[in-house]
Amino acid sequence: MLNEDQAFSFLKRRILLDRGLDCEQYKENYLKRRIGVRLRATGAKDYLDYVRVLRTDPEEYSRLLDEMTINVTQFFRDEDVFQQLSASVIPELIDEKRVRGGRSLRVWCAGCASGEEPYSVAILIHRALNDEISRWNVRVLGSDLDQKSLATARRAVYAEASPSGVVDVPRYFEEVREDGKTRFRVRDEVKRLVKFERQNLLEEHTRRHFDIVLCRNVLIYFARDMQATMVRSLAASLRGHGYLVLGKSETLGPHVVGMFRPVFPRERIYRLVAGGGADTAMEGKDGA
Repeated sequence: MLNEDQAFSFLKRRILLDRGLDCEQYKENYLKRRIGVRLRATGAKDYLDYVRVLRTDPEEYSRLLDEMTINVTQFFRDEDVFQQLSASVIPELIDEKRVRGGRSLRVWCAGCASGEEPYSVAILIHRALNDEISRWNVRVLGSDLDQKSLATARRAVYAEASPSGVVDVPRYFEEVREDGKTRFRVRDEVKRLVKFERQNLLEEHTRRHFDIVLCRNVLIYFARDMQATMVRSLAASLRGHGYLVLGKSETLGPHVVGMFRPVFPRERIYRLVAGGGADTAMEGKDGA
């Protein structure tokens, strides 16, 4: 008979084998809390009993992954971060590209949940380029593990639009009526700049040549050594001197801090040190 720790290890191994999600990379207390929610919901007596539930109910894996990947977001969440992106980061990137003759701007929002963050970034870029937008190759990629959240993101209809005063809501959202309620749909001119795909950040990926990578409130759910691995992977996805934006409660660990220099420390906005990321010769290519 397995004790509780052994049963928990067995469950984590089962999840890895069945879904390829390495639970060892999550902080143990966080993982136990999230799995505990599903134990109570399914009536499972213990971790071994929950393995039986996973084997007999394939849909339970989707519910478990939804529970593990908490998706709390809103448009322009942490307004001061987006203010810095709007006032400094995006205009500086655009100016640099104009000097070099480039017209490609690529952003990756890793762990984008239901899509508010990538649409917020796209709105800022659209506003910065204004009438020039049609002459630029702009792509904002939103990725997440949760398929339900990605479906919401692709639909681009939300209960709330933007916090008051951040952007001109009618300019970027249109009101629609659904189920007797007023909702807000992202306008096509912004929506066409954004695409979404499922991505497990713990797996190898080949994303390269982004000017900005936002990975906010994701690292905190992982152990420190895995955080360092993930940051190195994100750095490899950046063009030379690209920007990395972390969550307000996150910091770079000692093993990767030298790869970036803080440009707006309070907002957790960093810039890649020369030689730390993707080949700058790809400046003119849109890539995948």
